[in-house]
Amino acid sequence: MDKTHPLDITILCKVVDNYGDVGFAYRLARALSALDGNVRIRFVIDDLASFALLAPGIDSHAAVQQYENWTVFDWNAADVCTASFSKAMPEIVLQCFQCPYPEWLEALLFDKKNTAVVHVVNIDYLTAENYAEEFHCLKSLTRSSRVQKVNFMPGFTSKTGGLILDRKPACVPVKKNPDEFSVLIFGYARDYAPLVGALSAFERERRKEDERFSLCAYAAAGQGQDAFMKVYADSNAHFAAERLPFLAQSEWDDLLYAMDALFIRGEDSLSRACLSGVPFVWQAYPQEDDYQLVKVEALLHRIKIFFPPDDFALVENAWRLYNASGTSPRDTEKALLTFLEASCRIKKYFAAFASALIANGDFARRLLDYLRRFAL
Repeated sequence: MDKTHPLDITILCKVVDNYGDVGFAYRLARALSALDGNVRIRFVIDDLASFALLAPGIDSHAAVQQYENWTVFDWNAADVCTASFSKAMPEIVLQCFQCPYPEWLEALLFDKKNTAVVHVVNIDYLTAENYAEEFHCLKSLTRSSRVQKVNFMPGFTSKTGGLILDRKPACVPVKKNPDEFSVLIFGYARDYAPLVGALSAFERERRKEDERFSLCAYAAAGQGQDAFMKVYADSNAHFAAERLPFLAQSEWDDLLYAMDALFIRGEDSLSRACLSGVPFVWQAYPQEDDYQLVKVEALLHRIKIFFPPDDFALVENAWRLYNASGTSPRDTEKALLTFLEASCRIKKYFAAFASALIANGDFARRLLDYLRRFAL
């Protein structure tokens, strides 16, 4: 392929649940376009309705449409996709989160009549575990020598691809109410009584020091919203709580960065929390036998070096109790209250972690550089 030839990139996104997959794929497409306006992007997604929630202007019923400067295809519109991709075979395919190929694309990629080399990049889930470094840029076999596949891992170290840096560090939105202590609640369905109790106790304590103090918990749309708001409604808490509508990605980012504390979950939102410098507690996706604690411990290990021992211990305790099953609600509430009480003091350590991630480099730029070197 001609080195001056603009990159032709097809992004595959299969929405499994919780919008983290489409959130990442959408963010990546935006970042790649911002870095190189000549990149040709074809975005293939199996759930346009979910995409439309994050990306205002997407037609959830169109088999093919122009959006931004990309061509967006409905994964399920096999005839339309086959006709279009047969005329211009994909040169680079970004396979987000090991999603399978659509059947129509599988047929085209492995059709012996097509002789051009296709470069497939599997972009895996974000993890702080060591295997991210081991798998990064590791080649994988396919059933055709023409379809050349490699793994490209987002992560937290220089031996991974890093995180997508699509926001200037100085770009911090102004809070709607500067005097309010704002907390974002974005989690899976769970027992939120310990968190509501911790927020309530924190608000009571702070009001003893300053009667003007106010706290508002913003419950994000998703699995955990009803669970949190029900516990809040049934409690005697005096802090304010607000249900949030589903927000477009840019609005979500602005909101997240404007918070004083975060109780966050997921993939794409976790990466934004890490980069925000806002103190946060992460809820990992619950798994059998509490395997999620392996992922929690791995991320805690990456954060630890930025904290004094005592302050790290309180963060570690809050994260562990918030994620482990079968823990004492009273112990969890106490740990979360300690975290909230320390949040202003420990913000600088979370900010140091964020600065290190930013200095580590941009996933989208590293991916482009890799593609220019090895796929052209």
